[in-house]
Amino acid sequence: MKKALLFFLISVTIFSNAQEGSLGKDNIYIPVDIMPRFPGGEQEMYKFIKERQKYPESAIKANAEGRVITRFTIKTDGSITNVHIIRGIHPDCDSLVMDIIKAMPKWEWEKDVKNIKDTDFTLPVIFRLPIEGVADGEEIRHTADQMPSFPGGEQEMFNFLRDNLKWVDDGTDFQGRVVIRFIVTKEGKIVKPVVIRSLSSATDKEALRVINLMPDWIPGKHKGELVNVYYTIPIVFRLSQ
Repeated sequence: MKKALLFFLISVTIFSNAQEGSLGKDNIYIPVDIMPRFPGGEQEMYKFIKERQKYPESAIKANAEGRVITRFTIKTDGSITNVHIIRGIHPDCDSLVMDIIKAMPKWEWEKDVKNIKDTDFTLPVIFRLPIEGVADGEEIRHTADQMPSFPGGEQEMFNFLRDNLKWVDDGTDFQGRVVIRFIVTKEGKIVKPVVIRSLSSATDKEALRVINLMPDWIPGKHKGELVNVYYTIPIVFRLSQ
């Protein structure tokens, strides 16, 4: 059986009214010369999937997001068989992806192609919960011509951390660095802070608490336009000597 990889990323975002999915930029990589295709081509496939994407309410409540990876076989007559999940994120998300694939019409082979064989495809589908303060489809940059900044500058940020950070007395002597990443929106709001380097449960919680206390930042700019930007801050916990 001939094998191929269909690398298709689908970004699903919840809308407040209908909880419908939306497609972001999608990339398909097919490393063989002769492959079947969805009737009408890639854009029709994107449309087909988008129309059937509904973020499961149970997955929303469970805060489930990430990549569902499924594999299926395109038979020589274009039919789809052997649909299964090879990595899931939530039972209802996994089931949704499988149902969408099973509902696809028969795929098409190029005319005059000889010796076609059953072909395996791998399809990753990304489910991503919405980010408060960032509109659906808006880019979140990792760099910008002018990065976001704490009001008053870096020294004022250090002063803020010093004045608000509390030593965590949890019976341990944890000292070190907690690294927090968050998004500074175009309006200067801090959203979705997460720990990307942990020290301890208590210090992580305290670091997040202080980040959430911060005032609005001066938003970043790129090519003269306000942009959403990821920002990373290390917060050091150290006992006074």
